[in-house]
Amino acid sequence: MASVRYIANEIDKSVAFYRDRLGFAVAKHNPGKFAELAREDLHLFLNAPGAGSAGKAGALPSRADGTGS
Repeated sequence: MASVRYIANEIDKSVAFYRDRLGFAVAKHNPGKFAELAREDLHLFLNAPGAGSAGKAGALPSRADGTGS
């Protein structure tokens, strides 16, 4: 199984495109923020910029004392 993650500005339009045009099934969908779609052995994860860890690669984890980012 392979998985791919994309950062997308318009999650809901992206979900409609992959579902309706390319035949992906929607496994999870948090409107405007996140979606997981699947087709055969491929899982596609869509994140809005800044949602979850999207766009934060390499950031230091937050700590209880407020240090880190």
